[in-house]
Amino acid sequence: MHDRQAINRTEPVAGSPMATAGAAAGRSLPRPWPMFESSTWWSRLTAARRSVLMLDYDGTLAPFVRDRLRASMYRGVSERLLRMSNSPLLRLVLISGRPARELSSLLPEGLKVELWGSHGRERLNPDGGYTAVALRPAQQECLNRLEAALHRRALGYVIEKKVGSVALHTRGLGADESRQITDLARSFTCSIAGDAPEESSLEWLPFDGGIELRGTGCTKATAVYSILRDERPNTPAAYLGDDLTDEDAFVALRECGRGGMYLPVLVRPEVRASVADLWLRPPEDLLAFLDRWLAAAGSLSEETA
Repeated sequence: MHDRQAINRTEPVAGSPMATAGAAAGRSLPRPWPMFESSTWWSRLTAARRSVLMLDYDGTLAPFVRDRLRASMYRGVSERLLRMSNSPLLRLVLISGRPARELSSLLPEGLKVELWGSHGRERLNPDGGYTAVALRPAQQECLNRLEAALHRRALGYVIEKKVGSVALHTRGLGADESRQITDLARSFTCSIAGDAPEESSLEWLPFDGGIELRGTGCTKATAVYSILRDERPNTPAAYLGDDLTDEDAFVALRECGRGGMYLPVLVRPEVRASVADLWLRPPEDLLAFLDRWLAAAGSLSEETA
């Protein structure tokens, strides 16, 4: 059993390298879905009075596309999430590297869901309430200098500005163009490495289709710790994600979890080493997982009615 004091600590996520190092040390191949269908996890979930389901978006609920503003969920996912969002006994949360309001614009009408954007720096509640953690001035200045350097080289079209980071999208570009962008970002990162690192430190984050330079201080684990801190001990919780940035969230679940109540889940077409306990191949396994969760939530609703 964990306690709220344990969940409240923030040291492992003050900067991603610590959490990422912990993730790398404990990675192995997670179990595939057929081996998990009969797991005792489902009986624990059914017996609980409340549950928490945390979901990444890109690569997890939606396949990758070149135009990020046209990324739509796998067929059948939105219908299941709509049903989940109407359950008073389930806390449904999306945690993404995208800006929170951009993510909101991609969701189906009527989906009432809590959103954490920009790797945990933004929180957008279903009622419209919004909070954000700003970068330190020195970090923001570094990102501004990177943007300026890209614009001077006529490469501004690859930039996605976020609260706390700049993403450079290379999906669909030629090899030479992608290399030019990557080399420029790496050179920039190295050039600032000695400039007051405690104030201006940035993280280099490769992702499927680009790279991101992010100010240290918040990760997806930041959101996970905050969410779990609000819940009672032994509330079943799962996090579904595909990317290396999701490993921070998996580590947070591992650090907080006791008694098998927290479940980190890797969602991607091909399995890889991960801190996650379970691997789902989208969309078939993902839909089956959501259906099992809905069945458990339905049992809870019937018992409480």
